[in-house]
Amino acid sequence: MPRPSSKLLVLEWSTAPISLPSLPATIWFCTKGQTWKVPTGCRDGRISSASDAGNLPGPRDSVEVQKQNFTNKGLNDLVTLVGGHSIGTSACQAFRYRLYNFSTTTANDADPSMDAAFVTQLQSPCPSNGDVSRRIELDTGSPNTFDASFFTNLKNGHGVLESDQKLWMDASTRSFVQRFLGVRGLRGLNFNVEFGRSMVKMSNIGVKTGTDGEIRKVCTAIN
Repeated sequence: MPRPSSKLLVLEWSTAPISLPSLPATIWFCTKGQTWKVPTGCRDGRISSASDAGNLPGPRDSVEVQKQNFTNKGLNDLVTLVGGHSIGTSACQAFRYRLYNFSTTTANDADPSMDAAFVTQLQSPCPSNGDVSRRIELDTGSPNTFDASFFTNLKNGHGVLESDQKLWMDASTRSFVQRFLGVRGLRGLNFNVEFGRSMVKMSNIGVKTGTDGEIRKVCTAIN
């Protein structure tokens, strides 16, 4: 199966594809985040199709399903990479079901893992009969800054996507969230450092060799 270029990444907050070597500078410039070094010299694919993205994790996935999806790609840093939701947006369609008629055990009928005030906050831009394409920041705490506040959101029940909030609800991933938050008694993790390492690991997925793919003259277009 052809896959998108390992040196090319389309960002939700960008209007055009960005080559991986320029990605660190882009994140720093746009979101006041960190930069990291990435290996270069990979060959690029000749075909990039939306259908190839059909195996991406879904917003309702359990932690076990998310872990398996990452394991299938040789990755074991689920919590770190999901932390990339520190920036970006989601359509109401991906999470509105959590806000209405989700549960009979809560006074507001919403997902009980969500903070009640946060439910009300999201119901305003995403009413039950509203525009499902309306986009909401995934990190409502600091949407324009690449930082660890996303994990604070999860602790407070402010995860927009159900799959994100489950990282706090599941004991196997909660400890990693807590380490990014610097919880006393746990060995702390620096989110910017760990995310950079994980991005380098991702760049090594399905690397093309031999005559597979091509060396592009212009990063954003096939030769």
